[in-house]
Amino acid sequence: MAKKTCLVTGVGWGTGNAIVRKFASSGYNVAMLARRGDRLAEMEKSIHGAYAYTCDVTDVDLLTATVRKIETDFSPPTVVIHNAVGGSWGNFLEIDPSDLERNFQVNTMALLHLARLTLPYMIKKGEGSLICTGNTAAHRGRDRYAGFAPSKAAQRILAQSIARDAGPKRGSCGLCYNRCCNRLALDP
Repeated sequence: MAKKTCLVTGVGWGTGNAIVRKFASSGYNVAMLARRGDRLAEMEKSIHGAYAYTCDVTDVDLLTATVRKIETDFSPPTVVIHNAVGGSWGNFLEIDPSDLERNFQVNTMALLHLARLTLPYMIKKGEGSLICTGNTAAHRGRDRYAGFAPSKAAQRILAQSIARDAGPKRGSCGLCYNRCCNRLALDP
């Protein structure tokens, strides 16, 4: 039986690394996506079953090509974890509006593109999960979070919308949202 594929965006030394290690130790081929190819190469050497794909998730053409390459190298992912995060801190007068736009591209728009690229296969197959790592900022604005919280709140709402649109087509859908993740699970 072929190994299943897990795709993880925003792989660094913290949460992304822990996610990769968990899925690789569970027998998945894990495609690690991040902008820092040097860091990914180090992780690829130290984690059996993890494979490096240098990719900026805000570059839609590159993200599309990377997902297609992963499908060719392994199989279409049945687990996609959007862990890439963009953030900038300051109050509404201090932040550069372009930083907030960039954060929306990383946190929210990349989720939309990942869903469009990967969920049709999961829906057809009748199984899979799309997970977003989250933050309490998705639920409330805090002092100096004007450049971050709006994009995480939008990500949470988008994940909920995707779950309601994609899940019912299969007859079952699990959506869990808390401080750490949004999850759309398609069960056979």
